[in-house]
Formats: sequence, C-alpha cells, structure tokens
Amino acid sequence: MNEAEFVKKWESEREMYIAWGSFVATKISDALQVADQTLDLKKFLKIPPTPREKELDSLLGKAFHRNKPYKNPYEEIEDKVGVRFVVLLTSDIKNIARVIQTSELWHASLDKDYEAERENRPLEFTYQSVHYVIKAANDLTTENGVTIPRGTPCEVQLRTLLQHAHSELTHDSIYKRGPGTEVNKKVERTVAKSMALIEAVDEYFIAAIDELAAATQPEREGLETLAAIFYDRIGIRPNKDKTNTLVLQSFRHKLDEDLRQKILAMLDAKPVIASMIKDNFDTQYIYRQPWILLAFLLASSEPAQTAEKWPLTPDELRPVYNDLGIRFPTVE
Repeated sequence: MNEAEFVKKWESEREMYIAWGSFVATKISDALQVADQTLDLKKFLKIPPTPREKELDSLLGKAFHRNKPYKNPYEEIEDKVGVRFVVLLTSDIKNIARVIQTSELWHASLDKDYEAERENRPLEFTYQSVHYVIKAANDLTTENGVTIPRGTPCEVQLRTLLQHAHSELTHDSIYKRGPGTEVNKKVERTVAKSMALIEAVDEYFIAAIDELAAATQPEREGLETLAAIFYDRIGIRPNKDKTNTLVLQSFRHKLDEDLRQKILAMLDAKPVIASMIKDNFDTQYIYRQPWILLAFLLASSEPAQTAEKWPLTPDELRPVYNDLGIRFPTVE
C-alpha cells in the first residue's frame, strides 16, 4: 500500500473510526455508572472522554517516514482513533481498567502499563500512562447506524490529572523527539524529578483519601441508607447536595445500625410523611435531600435537641415541624 492508497482508505473510513471511538467512550462511561450508581461521572472524569482521530500527516509519518517495520501499515497502526480518560488518582484508573477488561464488546490488550514499568525499572521516573488497544469483538452497529467491522482498533489511554499535565508539557518535546535531536541532560533530569514528585503526590493523595474515607464512614453509610429508603419509599431518586454532609456530621451519634429500622418504622407509622415529601419534591429543595428523612425522625422524637444542634438555618428545619404539627422550638 502506497501513500495515495493509504489516504484514500483513511478518507473512506475516517467517520467510521470516529463513530467507533464515540461508541467506546460511551460504553466505558456507561459501565462505570452501572458498576457504581453513586458515581458522579462528571466529577470522576476530569476531562470529557472525546474521541480523537489521528491527523492525516501524523498517520502518514508513522506509516511511511519513521522507520516503522510495518508490512501493512494501515492495518497495523492501531491508534487511528483514540479516547483518553483522565481521573484524579491512580486508584481511579484501576476502576476503568476493570471495565475495559471485562467488556464482551471488544477484545482488550494492554499496550502500555506504567505499573509494570515501575516494577521492572524502579529507579527510573519517566512518562506514565496506561494504554489499551481494544478491537471490536464482532461486527456491530452504533446508535447512529454506523457499522463497525470486527477487529476495528481503538486506543484507550488512562491517566491521572497530574500525569496528563506532565504529558502535555513534555511528551512531544522529550519522548517523541525526532532522530538527530538531543535534549540537555539537565532538562531530562528535571523532567524525571517532576515525574518522581507526581508519583509521591499521588501516593500522598491516596493515603489522605483512605484516611478521610475511614473517618467519614458513618456519614457515608448513613447517607446511602437514607438515599436507598428515599428511593424505595418515595419512588424518586433524591439529590445528594453537600448539605447532607453537614446534617449527618451534626447528628453522627444518631447514625447507628438501627437507623434503617427507625426510619422505616416512622414511615410505616406515619405514611403521610412520604406523601408530603413526594408532593413537595419538585418545588422545595429540602424535600429532594435524603437528610429530610432523618430530620423528620429526629424532629418527632427530640424536637428541642434537634433544633438546637441543627447545622443549617432554621428555614430548612421549620417546614418539617410544620408538617409534623409540632411547634418549632425557640433556639437562643
């Protein structure tokens, strides 16, 4: 295949490859959400995973002008389209890798694994990323009606935000420089030190997050309990605004193992509470938050103490007392 034939084939298949990249990005994102329904995908992914096709000149350079030992360059170049997932920490990368490896829609091969490279070269600090090449397991048709032939490749890169920043600054100038060009050793050392620092920061962040998760476990478990009961009894999925954290922190001593039973018993004894929440869900903020269930429980059992410890303004709590027919306590 010569350059003209390469260009003609690429132009005929370019839109198909873009559709394949979009399909891959969507399916991975959907699978992440299915694996963890509490995941806020917009926050989890620091950059939208938009498919990017390789520019024509870059393809031609790689195929014909960079001494690559290709016998059939068009078929052997597997990054004609790529998708990049950028997350906060290396521990997050493992969640995406698990989704990629377990999908039946494609066959995935690990093209580059920074963890394996660190294991093999522990004293070297260099460019890091996880690269998969995934190929369609069977012929398939996208939602837009584009047919993707079996074996069509797509490169998927997994990076942390810090790795991505490092790559954007250094990859082309340091790791993909042309033959005959050299980089000052001082520059190489500076780049290596920056990667070492990135590794250290990632480890510190992971350790800090693990400690925070352990410290806030009662609040997180309490929120999930309240949210699950809300969805089951109200029939609408609640929001989880940051006010939930403030409320649950203030009443942490009430988030015991009997919380679920107490909330369910209250809803069974006073079914009007579920009706009031549902009726006000669309019009009032407080009725869209899982903490509303805890507020009803505490206001009915400990009205004075609840008002005294309430971490928000009285305006959030007063409607709960009104719904229960209880006088709102005067808090000094």
